Amino acid sequence: MRLLVLVTCLLGLSAPAFSSAEYVGSKACAQCHQTEHAQWSTSHHQTAMAKPSRATVLAPFEGEEFVWFGKTTRFHQKDDRFFITTDDFNKGETTFEVTYTFGIYPLQQYLIPTHQGRLQSFTVAWDARPSSEGGQRWYHLTPDEYIAPDDPLHWSGMYQNWNNSCAECHSTDIKKNYDARNDSYSTSFAEVSVGCEACHGAGQAHLAWAQGDQSQAAPPWPNQLKQRAHWAFNDKPIAQRVSVNDNNAQINTCARCHSRRSHLGDYQHGQALSQTHRLALLEPGLYYPDGQIQDEVFVHGSFIQSKMYQAGVTCTDCHNPHSGQTYVQTNALCASCHQAAVFDTPEHHNHQQSSAGAQCVDCHMSTTTYMGVDARRDHSMQVPRPDLTINTGAPNACNKCHDDKSTDWAMVQLSKWGQLRRDQDTERSLAFHAASLGQAKAQQALQEIAKSEAQPAIWRASAVNALVISNQSALSTLQLALGSSEPLIRQSAVRQAGNLPDNIKRDLLVPLLGDKDLSVRLALAFGLAGVTNVDLSETQNKQLRELDTEYRAVAERHLDQAEQHLSLGDYETRLGNTEAALTRYQTALHKNAQLLAAYINKADLEANSGNNEAAIGTLESGLAQIKDNPDLAFALGLAHIRAQDYSQGLQELAAAAKAESARYRYTYAIALHRQGKLSEAIKLLKGVSRKWPSNEEALQALTQFAAEAKDTRTALGAARQLTELAPDNRQYRAWRQQLERTAIAR
Repeated sequence: MRLLVLVTCLLGLSAPAFSSAEYVGSKACAQCHQTEHAQWSTSHHQTAMAKPSRATVLAPFEGEEFVWFGKTTRFHQKDDRFFITTDDFNKGETTFEVTYTFGIYPLQQYLIPTHQGRLQSFTVAWDARPSSEGGQRWYHLTPDEYIAPDDPLHWSGMYQNWNNSCAECHSTDIKKNYDARNDSYSTSFAEVSVGCEACHGAGQAHLAWAQGDQSQAAPPWPNQLKQRAHWAFNDKPIAQRVSVNDNNAQINTCARCHSRRSHLGDYQHGQALSQTHRLALLEPGLYYPDGQIQDEVFVHGSFIQSKMYQAGVTCTDCHNPHSGQTYVQTNALCASCHQAAVFDTPEHHNHQQSSAGAQCVDCHMSTTTYMGVDARRDHSMQVPRPDLTINTGAPNACNKCHDDKSTDWAMVQLSKWGQLRRDQDTERSLAFHAASLGQAKAQQALQEIAKSEAQPAIWRASAVNALVISNQSALSTLQLALGSSEPLIRQSAVRQAGNLPDNIKRDLLVPLLGDKDLSVRLALAFGLAGVTNVDLSETQNKQLRELDTEYRAVAERHLDQAEQHLSLGDYETRLGNTEAALTRYQTALHKNAQLLAAYINKADLEANSGNNEAAIGTLESGLAQIKDNPDLAFALGLAHIRAQDYSQGLQELAAAAKAESARYRYTYAIALHRQGKLSEAIKLLKGVSRKWPSNEEALQALTQFAAEAKDTRTALGAARQLTELAPDNRQYRAWRQQLERTAIAR
């Protein structure tokens, strides 16, 4: 036992770190704000983190055993200290002392120290819900998937690391303090949990005023969070804003933690989110095509899509900022802005009054459960759309509740109620769905979304992100986005422009040098990396050097992340620093042996540097770690073909073509054709054209290969599809006319 205590102390995690001189702590605030402090400290606020004691630990820790995939974990206590003994560890059965509790409701996790200052979030958690709801039990956060100790998703791995992944939003004034040379942390915080100053800013000046001469006005807090408007119905069923408010000032504070984002620099109270964080866009895998939440994206990205946000609603219009709870749990909350006589009626919701189906939030803010027990509401606040479920795969509230009914049934019900309609939101969702499938028909709609001032900024930025810059129209759209006043849109446009040929991106991006927004500047640094500085002014060259310095300084803060080394590898590649890039990629793989992009990018760099043999070795190593991955198989197939090992190349391309990918199947067909396997290539391309009828590459190849095989019928059918897709394309028209003449002649 003494040895364990000694190790814990050496790790520097046995007690909260020293507070910053500017931070006074919540107890000081409570001297004057007793009600607010009590409300905060007693609330079931999910961010709560505390030293373990019988008062803070919700689980029994009375010798319970939990078995998961044959791995046994025991929870026990001694002398008011709490321990976890598990054989789910790379060193066999080990006992760890719980250093902190993590969360309160609906689950509580426990933080345990491992090595070099790391605190890890143990993935067997306590379900804090009542027994009547299935709670009061131990459960695993990934119950159906075994995660080995060498997997970065394992509880001891980097993605369950508190210092990097959790600390910023669960404590106050966090300083990560990662030392890359020693791969160690000396993380500090001013307050162990989320205190008053986490949102309001450092309170030393305010405390000095409260304890001194109060004849002068109180000094303002660094963050003023009372941006709430006044609302009035004005003879309308929905309240209108009758006072000016800057709702972003408050929402940016909440978004710092209640969003899916990456961290750039230390948060400065009162700053825009984009100065310290990069917000995730509405991308496949994170959000559904209609903007509903899919992965664990939290709230902000959903809320800023909503009509409520556009009207000026703030977080505290609905939520008590200290408890996190809504002011009331009934439709009365919505009725404060939506007249109950109009909206809280069977004529509107078509359900029995006071039933579950009559609750506003269950139709307009349906839940998705994360971490096994944590049901979170979607804050994009949409109407149920079973038609979009059919057309895009996005869920709908009707079938989430009526899970025994079909989507067609839900469609019929809404049609009877006159609730189905095709509007700009419909077109937007269909466009994003088509873009996710690589369909060219989506591009014009995406351009319209990107240019529309009526669309929320996150939708416009996401549309820019999904653009294919293949013609002048798309390029013009990108130019408009680069001039947007919205940092989110500019940032997305800069990233897109950074992938264009050097001469074009120079013209587009150099005028943005000196942008005031950090997230935009970092995108500029990456986009302009390696671009020749000939003909740039002395001021512009200085700005480029400053961008490089700033980019590297931000990156240095996050070298504990494998993805940061991957990004730096890409950055060095653009700069032409091959050895530095290869070192970064290798470090990324050392930290996360399953980081797919690091294998792909490293192999590309090796091949482009004339070392195709090394590229093959890298890709084979990747497939050993990530079994049957089609992306690695595709890259490896191309590498073997470059080495003129056509048999092995075709074998790998065939493996890649098993994936649902038009590109991989098209490429495999081209390779088959080059090896004289014409009929196999044609058969494959027919399948591609059936599944992806808008894929011009596949149709072009099918037209040519079928004509070569004297299969005029197939060739003509493909040519006709091409002319329907692109009626102004002269080449397509010429192919069709020639094939029609051939068909007639026969």
